Amino acid sequence: MHDELDIIREVGSIAASHGSIALSEILGKTIRLAIPSVDMVSCAGVSGKIDVEKMGIAVICRITTGIKGEAVFLLDEKNAFKLINVSTKIAEEDKRSSVMTEMGMSTIKEIGNIVISSYLNAIGMILKRVVLSLPPTLISGTMDEIIHIILASSGANDCALLVEAMFEEADEKMKGGFYLVLSQEAASDIRQACMRMLEELEKS
Repeated sequence: MHDELDIIREVGSIAASHGSIALSEILGKTIRLAIPSVDMVSCAGVSGKIDVEKMGIAVICRITTGIKGEAVFLLDEKNAFKLINVSTKIAEEDKRSSVMTEMGMSTIKEIGNIVISSYLNAIGMILKRVVLSLPPTLISGTMDEIIHIILASSGANDCALLVEAMFEEADEKMKGGFYLVLSQEAASDIRQACMRMLEELEKS
């Protein structure tokens, strides 16, 4: 028996396969992007899903076409540095730095943009719409501060699609999160599209 989240997981798998190729090109080595878990929660419940005390870095894109909402790629500081360290295109002095360098931030921004674009393209496939976003913005702080900034403009009935993202290469594993903050209407559109796909699967 399938449910809506099964469809969204499948969307994540499609996004991961596309994102893996682009990430490998940027980082200069083979990277596998996996989507091990997916959840849909109210915006009020987002902070209960993460460690709000950790320092983090986020790439945020406002969605302008197709659905209403914001797409966010979020890493805690430890996993952000891990991702930078696996890149063959970053100088060793940047990797050894105890603070995030300009090159490091640029790399995280590029990685976030790939993850977000891959997932929005996959969401567009199930909605049969073009889903586009503005150029990414990078913010950092405690996870609690970042979540408050992300959710500042969300409504009481808005939802968040939480997608765990796992980056794997030969010697290292890194974990991040993809958050799609959706208006009530956008969340309903995605659910309805998933239900239509489920009905088609049951007929086949």
